[in-house]
Amino acid sequence: MKKSFPRTRDLLLGLILTALLYIKCRLFYPPLMLAGYEPAFSLATAAIFLFVYTLLLCVSRKAARIVCGTVYAVISVFIAVDSVYLAYTSKLPSVTQLRMAWQIGDVSSTVMDLLRVRHVLMVLDLPVWLNLLIHRNDLRARMEKNRAGRALSAFLDRELPRAVSPALLGASVLMAGAVFLYPGFRFEYLENEIFVYHAGDMISAVSPGIAARPVDKSRYASPDWSDSPYYGLAEGRNVIIIQVEALQNFVVGAYYEGQELTPTLNRMIGEDTLYFDHYYYQIGGANTADAEFAVNNSLFAPEENGAYVRYPENRYYPLATLLKDHGYRTAQAFHGYIGSFWNRETAYPYQGFDDFISLEDYEQTDMFPMGLSDKAYFRQTADILGELPEPFYALCVTVSSHYPYGIPLKDREIELLPQDEQTLFGLYLQASNYADRAIGEFLDELKAMGLYDRSIILIYGDHYALPNSTAAIARRVGAITDGDYTIFDMFNVPFLIHIPGAGVTETISTAGGHMDVMPTLLCLLGIHNDRAVMFGQNLLEAEHGFVCEEAHVSIGSFISDEVFFQMPHNNIRTNYRVYDRKTMAQLDPDDYAAQSDEARRRILDCQALLARNDVFLDP
Repeated sequence: MKKSFPRTRDLLLGLILTALLYIKCRLFYPPLMLAGYEPAFSLATAAIFLFVYTLLLCVSRKAARIVCGTVYAVISVFIAVDSVYLAYTSKLPSVTQLRMAWQIGDVSSTVMDLLRVRHVLMVLDLPVWLNLLIHRNDLRARMEKNRAGRALSAFLDRELPRAVSPALLGASVLMAGAVFLYPGFRFEYLENEIFVYHAGDMISAVSPGIAARPVDKSRYASPDWSDSPYYGLAEGRNVIIIQVEALQNFVVGAYYEGQELTPTLNRMIGEDTLYFDHYYYQIGGANTADAEFAVNNSLFAPEENGAYVRYPENRYYPLATLLKDHGYRTAQAFHGYIGSFWNRETAYPYQGFDDFISLEDYEQTDMFPMGLSDKAYFRQTADILGELPEPFYALCVTVSSHYPYGIPLKDREIELLPQDEQTLFGLYLQASNYADRAIGEFLDELKAMGLYDRSIILIYGDHYALPNSTAAIARRVGAITDGDYTIFDMFNVPFLIHIPGAGVTETISTAGGHMDVMPTLLCLLGIHNDRAVMFGQNLLEAEHGFVCEEAHVSIGSFISDEVFFQMPHNNIRTNYRVYDRKTMAQLDPDDYAAQSDEARRRILDCQALLARNDVFLDP
């Protein structure tokens, strides 16, 4: 009978894998900003792995090798993938986002740009261990061919005590216990430990959970704004919404070395425009797609994945359907990228659009790294709009200023300082300037066709472009804005409502977000939504701004007219931050707990309604 592989060798294998896992965790946990508890979390992960391995080893050596070898490989891959995802979104991925993994090929350049050597190191050893496990008997045979090998084999087989299993079991318990010796460490913080996080995430993915949450829908019924001086100001006009990829508010009105970055937007703000200078993006797991979902429905997208992916065929009462119910002849969506991206082709009919013009439908005359160039896109879109029956609704989603902001050299007009060449900051200035110029040409086309004066044009940015956490970027942004690049500035995107000939030019500083676009627009059109919930408010009549955030922060975060309450995804209380909007002074989070609870309630209420397909108001 073939001699079984000795238990002592298996114990050594477990120790080595545990040590390697601990090292990987020490590299993985710091970006999670765990308030100095990173060694504790690394110990916890190693302890869980060693504990399970040792228990299995007491039952079956083969099971221990197979199960824990597989777990080690899987968790190493998780660590690598989580690290890349974290670098882009500032949070860990959800298992439900695996449903969107087919889109990775579409943004592969972005993924490759985020990839670092430390991410590759997380999985570099896996082929070696796989080879050793498969050929372990061959290795032993080679060892016994020489005297030194036979001596080592004998030592491993007979000399080391077989009572190491209980010792290792005790060691894993002691390691776990050491986690709680850290001052201030709480049991609930373990939700950030990688085994606990992914296990809990998988359980929540198959649990009905949120759908059973009771919701008072009357809280989200739209008020009657007919007494507002803005009511009906743009009644009967064509509605054109331009969602600009990664457009941040700090570039609006800014100059770089004497060069105006956004001349088109600057001119618009000066005449017949309502400009909201404290407007903040509100997105879920699908970034751009969730921005347009929020704008067109006044609903929060799921935090862990895209609304168009998770709830594409829900029964909604979106802006397009509502407008057609009030006399609009058609509603069409336009995007210079492939139609299947973020499941738009499936979702758009349920968003009320009669047609979707995507990259496949355009003449691909001027291609950029991420789809059709904005200028070519807008030229062809204008031609299509000229043929539509009026009044119409057009949603135009741009793409050229997408990360990593690779505007071709021929289309760059900003002369950069040598220190900014080929930096993310410099590339972004080129991208935002190009997007602005493309919008300017589009408006000129509308004027030439006679559509401009018969339209209301809304322009906003979908999400942030440059992180304020990178010192070099923050320093360069501050140089062109004559101030610090704060967390407010990162979340702040522009929002303009341009009504040609209306004679209304205002800057409104009430805090608002994507959720507020639909109710604000409806007031200007003189339309009342009495059929479905809306989680936003009319910014033209709002007494106070209140923006609930869930992307790049944890649910319970909010921005008001006074503060930004920032809850990190790790939910460690010592990491809670409250910033005064004017001075950036840090305030006591406990003073704003009630508002944080309200922000959390609103988002969870919306998620419950989406989960049970129930956004219509009760009769």
